[in-house]
Amino acid sequence: MPLRCRTRCSACAGFTIVEMLVVVGLVAVLVGLVMPAISSARRAGLVSQDLSNLRSLSQAHAAYMNVFKDRFVDAALPHGGMADPNADTFVDTLQPYFGSELALRSPLDRSAMWPPQDMTSVASGSVFRRTSYGMNNYLSRRYSPEVALNGAGSGADALSRVPDPSSTVCFLLMAEEGDFATADHPHVEDWASLSQPEQVAAVAARQVAINAVDRLRPSPASESDWSFVDGHVATSRFETLYESADRNKFDPRAR
Repeated sequence: MPLRCRTRCSACAGFTIVEMLVVVGLVAVLVGLVMPAISSARRAGLVSQDLSNLRSLSQAHAAYMNVFKDRFVDAALPHGGMADPNADTFVDTLQPYFGSELALRSPLDRSAMWPPQDMTSVASGSVFRRTSYGMNNYLSRRYSPEVALNGAGSGADALSRVPDPSSTVCFLLMAEEGDFATADHPHVEDWASLSQPEQVAAVAARQVAINAVDRLRPSPASESDWSFVDGHVATSRFETLYESADRNKFDPRAR
């Protein structure tokens, strides 16, 4: 074969730099299209698992109420401090009512407040996260605003004291950092003094992970997972659960 023909065929057998750049560009575009879909599918899987955790928590709570004549479990982990060693939090109380170990850690939880595997270098008195989940404090015997105002026995701590169980939040996801990261309940009454929805969402997010699902800056449209007194669970926007002190799904007396 003449040298000229061999040279031409050799050139035809490879890729030019322009062709390589086109291929690399196409691959980059395809990756850019596929990665959001993969991320979205992974997030949907985590949300589904978290809802399953909340559903199991609700089922254990229902079993507890069946034994204790419709009375609710209670919270006992205060924000920013150690728990009363003589007070049982729902984390402990509900353990016997699970067929398997209680799923205390949400797959959506990114908190750095969990205890390390090696506790040898941990300072004495350090406070760590025990659960991703918290209880609506309006249902608590210790931390209900009604109890604080009117004394023991005045709170909505039993099913019979909740007019609309299907519209009243029971369990939720606690904030992942700050004082409330180690608590097992928020203080919903703290949100009542604010009038602007954006302000309410910002303050609520310091106590509750209202954006655990969408992971965006906390706002009224933020999404998280919630369980309700009747046992059902749902992914909901914060604005559908809390409008004002008189219109919300935390205070059983509100509409």
